[in-house]
Order: sequence, then C-alpha cells, then structure tokens
Amino acid sequence: KDEMAQDKKDMIATEEAAVKTYGELMKAKKDENRALTKQTMEKLDRMGDLSQEIIEMKNDQTDTGRRLAKGRRFAVNLKKNCGSKEEVYEEEKKMRAQEVKALAETIEVLNYDDALELFKKTLP
Repeated sequence: KDEMAQDKKDMIATEEAAVKTYGELMKAKKDENRALTKQTMEKLDRMGDLSQEIIEMKNDQTDTGRRLAKGRRFAVNLKKNCGSKEEVYEEEKKMRAQEVKALAETIEVLNYDDALELFKKTLP
C-alpha cells in the first residue's frame, strides 16, 4: 500500500510537471505565434507599399518613355530645321558679301575725283 501511495504521488508529481511544462510550452508557442503574426502583418504592409511603388515606377517609366519620344522627335526636327536654316544662312552670307562688295565699289566711285566734279556740277 505504501508503495502504491508513493507511486501515485510520483505519478501525480510527474503529471503536474508535465502540465506545467505543457503550460509553459503553450505560452511560448502563443508568444511565437504573436511574433510571427506581427511579422506577417508587417510584411503584408510592406508588400502593399512595394506594390504601390511599383505602380508609381511603371507610371514614371511610361511618362519618361513619352518624354524621350518627344525629345527624339524634337531632335529630328531640330536637325532638319538646322540644315535648312544653315542653307538660308549661307545664302544670306553670300548676299551680304556681294552687298559689301557693291558698297565698296560705290564708295570707290564716289571717292574718285571725276565723280566729285560731276557731283558738284549737278548741284545748283
């Protein structure tokens, strides 16, 4: 009987220790579960933020592509216009050279003494 009573006490002590260990394990698992749930929520928030950033970056990429195309069209037009303006400039430069030459010849004629005498005769 004493042996059975002792065995019963040992079993009760073992069971109480197991219940205590189980309680501690459950507390640790609940704490771990809370921590993991918190991490999951943070990652979901981050994922939402990153999705928004990706959308904004795609929009920026689209806008940048449009601006690039517009810039390229501008460069092509500028190159074309510069070519035609260069031709116009060369023609104007030639005309100016001819005008300067004509003015120089006119001045030379006016400076000529015979032209001065003729001019004086035409005045009243």
